[in-house]
Amino acid sequence: MNKLLASAALVAASLVAPLSAFAADAPPVVPIAKPAVEDKPRIDVVFAIDCSGSMGGVIETAKQKVWAIVNEVARAKPAPELRIGLIAYGNAMGPFRAYPLSSDLDEVYKNLLTFKDEGWGDEYVGLAVHRATTDMKWADGKQVYKVIYVVGNETARQGPAEFDYAKTAPGAIAKGIVVNAIYCGNTDHASATPTWREIAKLADGSYMEIAGQGGAVVVASPFDKELTDLSGKLNTTYVGYGRQREEKAAAQVANDATSGGFSAASAADRAVSKSSRQYDNAHWDLVDAQRNKDFDITKLKDEELPEEMRKMTPDQRKAHVDAKARERADIAKQIQDISAKRDAYVKEEVSKKGLDTNKAFDEAVRRSINEQAAKRGFQFEGTEAPKK
Repeated sequence: MNKLLASAALVAASLVAPLSAFAADAPPVVPIAKPAVEDKPRIDVVFAIDCSGSMGGVIETAKQKVWAIVNEVARAKPAPELRIGLIAYGNAMGPFRAYPLSSDLDEVYKNLLTFKDEGWGDEYVGLAVHRATTDMKWADGKQVYKVIYVVGNETARQGPAEFDYAKTAPGAIAKGIVVNAIYCGNTDHASATPTWREIAKLADGSYMEIAGQGGAVVVASPFDKELTDLSGKLNTTYVGYGRQREEKAAAQVANDATSGGFSAASAADRAVSKSSRQYDNAHWDLVDAQRNKDFDITKLKDEELPEEMRKMTPDQRKAHVDAKARERADIAKQIQDISAKRDAYVKEEVSKKGLDTNKAFDEAVRRSINEQAAKRGFQFEGTEAPKK
């Protein structure tokens, strides 16, 4: 009887554990008053990825293709704020590697790069859905698409009965959170695929099967280098402010290099993402910050500004930021125009070479985002609005 009580206490404790308890190096959570937020279109996406053995290929595909996924969201109208959260599960009850929903896409990318095949075991899929549902601070509003992508390659029916997906998936959709199930690997695995299908069915989501190694389809194009060069030019239009300005600017450059290290196509995808409104750095960049009607550059202290702006008058400071904004808009327009040509080229190459994108991680995610967000009032460029 005492063992049963002890077990119940452990489960109860796990239910109330904060997200930071499952992050590798996260600082203690300090409760703060929730500020009023503007009611605007939002898309919140959480990737819960199995980081146990044999998932390395899928994880590397996610790192390479995340910018292509961002670009799919960028096609949505009205333009949504995009936030991405991450959970690495597969270590039984934990600890997990987890990062909260964030619109700082460079920070999200940096965190995703920490994911790897950890060699864990015991993939408690239902628990991962529970953690994503309850620990993430999901957006509210009139037009919000909230979705969990749970990704794995073993049967989803593992772990304590309290966290079985038959309980946690309905718990997610009860809060308006769709759960999409992505099964990676052997499609003949009779004990696995039915469980992943059921997760999606229970939470109004989609079931997707992808290749065991992620199924990435990478097509080089003659436009990749030009897009990458323009991505570098975009960086010169950033006007940092605040204590993190140098750190964030360095992270931007580092993430450019990392994307390029995967492939020229990945770097090109990132360039397109950086030209979109979803790549918003208002927390450290004055060009993005000045779009906020409540932001007042005159209230910044001299030490919060870059050296070249400290001797400027208030009017000169505003003129300087406005000039950088125009320069950025011009470069972004060039990127968008070239990106359209690149998309057409890649589509033709995929068709010409008979490449199969149906088992690709990013294609599965992009397709489901397009279909499901459209049901929530978003329209995507190049696609018709869903019939009511």
